[in-house]
Amino acid sequence: MLLKDMGVGQKGRIVKLLSSGLHSRRLCEMGFLPGTSFEVTHRAPLGYPIAVKTRGYQIIVGKNDAVTVEVEVIG
Repeated sequence: MLLKDMGVGQKGRIVKLLSSGLHSRRLCEMGFLPGTSFEVTHRAPLGYPIAVKTRGYQIIVGKNDAVTVEVEVIG
């Protein structure tokens, strides 16, 4: 499952990043590392951006980022 498919209130764990290079590095610097747990807290009315709470931070993720994060739903 991809991050873009998750709904508000769902919790998950990052499995892997499907991007590479600078894009992947930027996501890692924001805290999107494999094994990291998170919760989707908000979605814009048209679906993007998505607000994700992870490691004590609220991170806003755009469409280009959300389609490159493979996740597993927990809970």
